[in-house]
Amino acid sequence: MSLTMTEIQPAHKTRARALSLALVAASRTAPLLDIPTELGLEILELALTHTPFTILFAVSKSFSALISTILYRHIVLDSLQTLSLFSRTAKSKSPEFLDAHIKTLTVEIEPWRFNAAARIELERVVAACTGLRALAVSRPGVLCHSLSYPTLPRALPSEVTIQSFDASAAPSASSHAAHLSASITHLRISEPGDTWHSPLSILAFFGSTPHLTHLALARRMDANIDNDQVFANELRYLLANRRNLKMIVVRVFPAHWPQYCDDSYPGAAGTVSAESSSIWAALATVAEFDKRLILVSAGFKNRGVDSVVYEESVVPRVGRRRGFSDFWEQSRRDWEARTDIES
Repeated sequence: MSLTMTEIQPAHKTRARALSLALVAASRTAPLLDIPTELGLEILELALTHTPFTILFAVSKSFSALISTILYRHIVLDSLQTLSLFSRTAKSKSPEFLDAHIKTLTVEIEPWRFNAAARIELERVVAACTGLRALAVSRPGVLCHSLSYPTLPRALPSEVTIQSFDASAAPSASSHAAHLSASITHLRISEPGDTWHSPLSILAFFGSTPHLTHLALARRMDANIDNDQVFANELRYLLANRRNLKMIVVRVFPAHWPQYCDDSYPGAAGTVSAESSSIWAALATVAEFDKRLILVSAGFKNRGVDSVVYEESVVPRVGRRRGFSDFWEQSRRDWEARTDIES
């Protein structure tokens, strides 16, 4: 018996339909749903680098929900335009959606770019993201109690990263972030500021912070000697009186940073390193008696394997939640490696 063309279907066409994501999802449980959630999200994140998200949105409602989780959980605002666009998006979403989806928010816009309208817009955006776990900003002012909308609900992230701490030395009712006091567990000041703020004055900006477990501060080497002494003494006080603290990281920067790194500034003689500074020596003594204190050399030129250098954006541009958490883990590993070499 002869075979007709209708009885012979090209194998590749049948296989293509059998492997269609839409057909798989419709005919049986999607394989992606049978694997661990984080692994599934990693796979979809990789898919998004090669496939427009609008196509993946069209696969199924389940896929649409997963894609939304990926697109919205880590938001980076790096210009006034992206702030305006995201503000418009936030207004179009329900409070429940924003609370469930947006987990980290990074604001990389330089403070001097903000006018009054943009500042208010940013206040409303931060306030709308009530489910935030991690927030990174360039200056602490955006965290203050809202002057424009005093009754506006505020996001309560557990991890806060600030590029540099430049704020009023005497917190008032309108210039503090005490509403974050009960929520913060991780506080990181990435760079030295233009004005001096002691560790205790920085913490006072946030209130009592009873649940704080991780603290990161920054200090320039060869700065004011009296302030160095206050800095070291207040760290001793924190270590002695805050038993909940699991880690204090101090990043020591070059004296002329950010204009110059280590021995590159005019008139420098010899090799300059954070380890040769008086603040490092003072803090190293404290670290010998309390292993919770970790020192990091930051902002220096890389001289080889023994040099600890952080080249990451000080206000992390994160694609995943671990963009925040890696800082603490990496700081501990580098400090342990350094102390092993010295011993």
